[in-house]
Amino acid sequence: MTKTFLLGTGCQKGGTTWLFQYLRDSPQFVRGFRKEYHVFDAIDIPGQAYRRDEITEAAEATLARGRGGRPINAQVMMLAAMQANPTFYYDYFAGLLMTRPAGRVTADVTPSYGMLSADRLKEIREEFDARGVRTVSVFLMRDPVDRVLSQMRMQVRRKSDRFRRPLRDVLLLRHASPGYASRTRYDLTLAALEEAFEPGEVYYGFYESFFNEDRIREVCEFVGIDFHPPKLDVRSNASPQVDDVPEETLRTVAETYRPVYEAVAARFPEIDLQALWPYARLLG
Repeated sequence: MTKTFLLGTGCQKGGTTWLFQYLRDSPQFVRGFRKEYHVFDAIDIPGQAYRRDEITEAAEATLARGRGGRPINAQVMMLAAMQANPTFYYDYFAGLLMTRPAGRVTADVTPSYGMLSADRLKEIREEFDARGVRTVSVFLMRDPVDRVLSQMRMQVRRKSDRFRRPLRDVLLLRHASPGYASRTRYDLTLAALEEAFEPGEVYYGFYESFFNEDRIREVCEFVGIDFHPPKLDVRSNASPQVDDVPEETLRTVAETYRPVYEAVAARFPEIDLQALWPYARLLG
């Protein structure tokens, strides 16, 4: 039986939580202790280095509790070990699969892995191959303008004190900042994935057309599990509308991400991108 590791590479606000929850409900899926491990982004991406600091501090705190006779948080210690030496990461997931006879697939679905280099992606693939595990990736894309808007709305919902100005103003000021742009440059992610993986080892999907049985059956076949009925009426981490944004502002954002729209249109010529991604019309 083929054992498969699924590396979820994004995009953020593109349906990855829903996908993970769907896979998790399969008896052939071997679940680890979380959806997002944030190992390689914490190591490689300067803007994500804070995650390494957070885990290091949490590890120090749980060790201090252990010295006082209280329970140690094993998950924190495992994450600290993975970040310090990724061998623990590869061995952990390979071990999950090898110790579950009926298990076919396990996964780390961390959307910010879409920012990883081709070299890092190759390393992940090669390390699992050396352990007898097939590696595949799923990359879900969403209209760039809509994705940035959704990320901002999520942040407004979670940290409203940081957004004292109307969303329309924040969007105009921040849409091209690294925290948004690095997660929206699908053109760079596509290039890295296609350099690191062989044809047929990456599933590309679109948020706007993903939530139907045909697409879910494709994913099941791709990762190697049996189809089970999806809960298509449920959306995870949905970001509600909180403001109206002028079309001229939306056009400015779309122009910023013109290279993304053009690269995706070139890579998937069979798709009517203006029909699929509503903000593509703003580019003329």
